Amino acid sequence: MKKLFATLLALALVICAASGLAEGIKLGIVTPDADHGFTGESVAHARAEAEAMKAAGIIDDYMMAVGNEASKQIQGIDEILNWGPDAIMLWPIEGDQLRNAAQTIVDEGIPLIIYDRLIENFTGMAAEIMGDNVKIGNLMGEYLLKYFEEDLVAGKEITYLLFIGDSSTVSKQRTQGMLDIIDASEYKDQFVLLQDGFQTDWSNAKSKELMENWLSTADAATIADLDMIVTHDDEIIDGIMQVIPEETGLTDLRILTSVGGRRETLATFDTVEKPELLTYFFSPSYIREAIRLAVAAANGDTYQGEEIHGQQFLIPTIEIDKNTVEAYRASQEYADRYSIGD
Repeated sequence: MKKLFATLLALALVICAASGLAEGIKLGIVTPDADHGFTGESVAHARAEAEAMKAAGIIDDYMMAVGNEASKQIQGIDEILNWGPDAIMLWPIEGDQLRNAAQTIVDEGIPLIIYDRLIENFTGMAAEIMGDNVKIGNLMGEYLLKYFEEDLVAGKEITYLLFIGDSSTVSKQRTQGMLDIIDASEYKDQFVLLQDGFQTDWSNAKSKELMENWLSTADAATIADLDMIVTHDDEIIDGIMQVIPEETGLTDLRILTSVGGRRETLATFDTVEKPELLTYFFSPSYIREAIRLAVAAANGDTYQGEEIHGQQFLIPTIEIDKNTVEAYRASQEYADRYSIGD
C-alpha cells in the first residue's frame, strides 16, 4: 500500500510539473498611458513584444495596465496581482508614489523589473533597466566642450537655456551627467544658465509656450546672446523649433541638444544650417529589453550573460549630429525603433 501511494504521489508530482511547464509565464506589464509620442510608441512596442512572446510560446499570457496617474498604476498593479503573475515589469509614472505598490510586489515574492524611471533608494526588485541617462549627459557635456572650444579658450561666456522633462530621475541624471563634465573642466564658470530649468512635462506644446514666454520677457540683448538650448527630449525640441524660425533675434543660437533620435525631429534640421541639432538615441523599443529581462527573471535565467540579482542594466546610446545622422538612419537601431510603424 505504501509503495502504491508513493508511486501515485510521484506520478502526481510529474503531472503537476508538466502542467506548470505547459502553463508557461504569466507576465504583468505596467506603463504610463499614451497613444502618441515616445510613450505611445513605447506602449505599442511593449504590446508587440508581449504578443510575439505569447505567439512563440515563451510566455503563456500577459496582462497590461496603463495609467498617467500613480493611482491608476497602483490600481493596475492590484489587478495584476489578483491575476497571479510570475513577474511584473513596472514603468512608474512617479517613483515615490509607486514605492508602496512596488514593495507589495516584492513582498509577495514576485520578480519585479523597474524600467526607465527609478524608485530612488528602493531595494528588493529583481533588477532595474534603463537607458544610460548619466552617460548621455556625460557625452553631451564632452561634445559641448569641444563644440565651443574656440570660444571658451578665447574667454567667451556660453549662455544657455535648459528645458527638462520632469522631476523624475531621468531628468536629474541627464542634467547632472552633463554638468559633471562641464563642472570638472577649466571652463565651468563660462557656461551661464540664464534661468532655472523649464519643466516641460515632455510636451512639445508646453515647450513651445515656455519658449515663447521667455522670448517675450527677456531683453533683446540677452536673446541675441543666447548660444545654445539644452533639452531632454526630441519632442521638446519639436515645440521649441516651432518658435525659433519666427524669431529673428536669436542671432547667436548655434546648437540645440536633445535625446531621442526621432525621425520627425531629425527631418526638421535637414534643411536648417543654424541652429544645429545634437541628440542621443533613446528608443521606445528599449521597453522590449525590459520585458525580456522580466521573463528571464521569472524563469530564473541569466540576462545578457549575467545572473539577475537586483542590479541595474544600462542600454547604450548613439550620438547623432549632422555628421553622423545618415549612418544612424541606416543602422539596425533605427530600423528596430520603427519596426512596428507609426
